[in-house]
Amino acid sequence: MQNMTLVMGLGQTGLSIARYLHAHHMPFAVFDTRETPPGEALLRQLYPEAPLYLKTYPSNVCDNVSRLICSPGVSLDLALIHEARLRNIPIEGDIDCLAREVGAPMVAITGTNGKSTVTYLLGEMAQAAGMKTAVAGNIGAPVLEVLLDEPDGFDVWVLELSSFQLELTSRLCPTAATVLNISPDHLDRHHSIQAYRAAKQRVYQGAQTCVFNRDDVQTKPDLNVLEDDAVLISYGSDEPASPNDWGLRYDAHHELCLARGEICMVPVKAISMKGRHNWMNALATCALAEVLAIPIDICVSVLKTFSGLPHRCQNVRVLDDVTWINDSKGTNVGATESAITGIGSSTTGKLVLIAGGQGKGGDFQALRQPVSTYVRHVVLIGEDAKLLDDALSDVVHIHHAASLQDAVKQAQLCAKAGDVVLLSPACASFDMFDNFNHRGDVFTALVNAL
Repeated sequence: MQNMTLVMGLGQTGLSIARYLHAHHMPFAVFDTRETPPGEALLRQLYPEAPLYLKTYPSNVCDNVSRLICSPGVSLDLALIHEARLRNIPIEGDIDCLAREVGAPMVAITGTNGKSTVTYLLGEMAQAAGMKTAVAGNIGAPVLEVLLDEPDGFDVWVLELSSFQLELTSRLCPTAATVLNISPDHLDRHHSIQAYRAAKQRVYQGAQTCVFNRDDVQTKPDLNVLEDDAVLISYGSDEPASPNDWGLRYDAHHELCLARGEICMVPVKAISMKGRHNWMNALATCALAEVLAIPIDICVSVLKTFSGLPHRCQNVRVLDDVTWINDSKGTNVGATESAITGIGSSTTGKLVLIAGGQGKGGDFQALRQPVSTYVRHVVLIGEDAKLLDDALSDVVHIHHAASLQDAVKQAQLCAKAGDVVLLSPACASFDMFDNFNHRGDVFTALVNAL
């Protein structure tokens, strides 16, 4: 069969790609490296005529293939992908398929940390402004599933994009794009921080407006990805120097505010999301909302009510004047560093940090400065507790716990009135839990039972 598309990966995204190709009457085959991928039964039921290759594939499979569409989780080091490249067969992801279909404004959001919060927050602002809004990408349903389920289309697409998705994206050309921050992550896939950053930078390709974080020089668009007529807008923790930039500024009443240029928009104490890092998320979102012509009063109204996403610096409860915060989504060193600094700089007491799990090769030395500044005690759990101990034991009191339940008990004993107990593990959860959601749910239940 000539001009066939080969779908790589048979999970949720792979199934959505198959559904999209079928709807467009495009012949396809599917390959997955696993013997029993999760989408096998449904694919065979819906598209029994589609060739399906599991674990192995015919040696001449590329003879009949005109392009590969890869799920984000598929390693680009596979021999089949190398062969496709040698034959100059196009390789893309589902985001490119979406970009060809959509004429509505599209906002593309990436970064190591905070991208889900900014994506959902912008989606809330757009909906509050009366826009029919698709919030998709690296969160929720795959983009092609969202596209097919809404034939009447959307007024705006708000996309969270991972480095895995961006690696496969050739030219998204969004209305606005942002890289929120860059810190080492997924180096097992990208092999170097330079390659990881290069993947993130692809979000700016063809963008009409680029929003970057002036506190993190790595987020500024590189010249090789920047359009000549692209508008650049920055945000940061200092006062904005330009009327179009965003930052923090004191108003006439000496209240610290989110500001655009010299204009103060809302005091940070009125924002429902807590922590300085969430002020940065709010600034980035407001800058993107302005590109979509969302009125600032709507943005402010949403900021006053949007309390953040589960497991991302989520307030659990206050007990005996100690605040307990669930940041189980802090699965890498950069996320935990941001949480410690953001919460520590905006609280009167000290932090008691619960950390540990599978470190994914992260450099825990980067936690030394924020821990020494803001943390009174660290309670360690999980597989890489010793590595965290080695990195931090000379700057903070260390305690070891046999379980998360034990860690919560020890943290309660360590905390003083005015302190914050923060679960922000800087590690993956799979040594002890199903995923970060499971870890956060267990923590929340344990805290509520105190």
